[in-house]
Order: sequence, then structure tokens, then C-alpha cells
Amino acid sequence: MIGSVSNVNFKGIDNSQDFINKPGAFSSTPNIPNDSVELSTKEEDKKSNTGVKVLIGTLIAGLAAFAGLGYAVKSGKLAKVEIPTEGMFAKAWAHVKNAGVTVGKWAEKCWDTVAGWFGNRGAETVKDTAKNAE
Repeated sequence: MIGSVSNVNFKGIDNSQDFINKPGAFSSTPNIPNDSVELSTKEEDKKSNTGVKVLIGTLIAGLAAFAGLGYAVKSGKLAKVEIPTEGMFAKAWAHVKNAGVTVGKWAEKCWDTVAGWFGNRGAETVKDTAKNAE
């Protein structure tokens, strides 16, 4: 096909646009069937559980982070740090670490409480270990 060009005259042709859009001698048009789409009208197909799946995934990720911070604080791998006087990123990182330690302590208390519900053995072991460490 020839692209349209302004101010071009083809002598002897009344409608030059038909001549421009005419397929070439060696061109072939592909035989492609039209797309077909099935539209569902069932109520079951209209319901979407995407929001519920995202909510459940977010809750699971939050619970995993909560447990991970509790384990890090309990094992001593995460401790409070002093906030430096200089450096914006250093200050921000110190605040983030301290917030993680705070959440980890909450998780540790939560673990002790839940362990106490299922038998005092877990909670008492933690208390005995803490007393012996002092």
C-alpha cells in the first residue's frame, strides 16, 4: 500500500484515494476469522474474590512479619539502637529499628500469652530462662 501524500495527482483517475488504498499486485490479505467472545450472564461468574484474597494475603504476611520480629528480638538479633544526631537516613533507619524492636517485644509477649493458654510449660520455661539469665 502507498501512504497518502498531499498534493499528488494521478492522471486519468477520478478518485485518487481508491487508487492509493488499492492492494498491490503481490499482496495477499490473510484469511483470519473474527474473534468470538462468550459472555456469561451467570451470577456466579460475576462475583470476584480478588479483594478477599488480597486481604487474606496481607493478613498472613503481617502475621509472619509479627512472628519474625518477635523471634529476632527473643534471640537477641534485633536490639534498640541510639538515634544518631547527624544523617537523615541514619536517623530514619534507627527509628525503624526501634519500632521493629517494639513490635517484636509485643510479639514476644503475645507468644508467652498464647503458650500459657496451651499449658503453662511454655510460659514458665520462658520466665525461668529470663530469671536464670539475670
